[in-house]
Amino acid sequence: MKRKGLISVVALGTAAGGVLLVAGGCIVETRATGTAFVPPPPQGQVQASVQIQGQPVLASGVTVIQQTCSPGAQEQCNGLDDNCNGAIDEGCGYNTGNIQVTLAWNSGADIDLYVTDPYAETISYSHTSSQSGGMLDRDARGDCVANNGPTVENVYWNNQPPRGNYAIEIHNYSHCNRAMGATQTTLSISIGGRILGSYSYGIYPEQRIQVTSFQL
Repeated sequence: MKRKGLISVVALGTAAGGVLLVAGGCIVETRATGTAFVPPPPQGQVQASVQIQGQPVLASGVTVIQQTCSPGAQEQCNGLDDNCNGAIDEGCGYNTGNIQVTLAWNSGADIDLYVTDPYAETISYSHTSSQSGGMLDRDARGDCVANNGPTVENVYWNNQPPRGNYAIEIHNYSHCNRAMGATQTTLSISIGGRILGSYSYGIYPEQRIQVTSFQL
């Protein structure tokens, strides 16, 4: 039976206490206690007023991806916002929302995404929805399952997400592919229709790590 792992994630902030949001190839700063501007959402996404409290924190070894997106570009199903609209991989078979957390990788590893909401309820492959409205709609199995599709996992909130701490964790299960070294992962977070950040981390078989966490 596939086992669960726990890990966390935190966001990227500025020295002035704001948060840097990357959108349209530009960097937009929002104040830590301010309300992020919410643009017209992609189809199926519910608008919400989202407040980012404080600064996101990254685990040691996590790298910030300095991505340049292009308006109107084709989404590549790579865990990034390729067309600058604040949604990650829309059109790839999974959902965006007022919070969207997407994990992608390019190997046969079976890597699991865990997102814990402010009520300490963790969404994962074994618990795909939370009472706060969070949903996991994509569980990738790598070499564990033939023809399982893209190696992407996705968690989203389409409703008004609750205030509090959100922790993001990843676990390299990899019982089906142990011979390899570290698998490079891409983790992107969208909040209120804006990309909060995209991050890269190389995770070894059976390793569990807290990548980041953020406060609403």
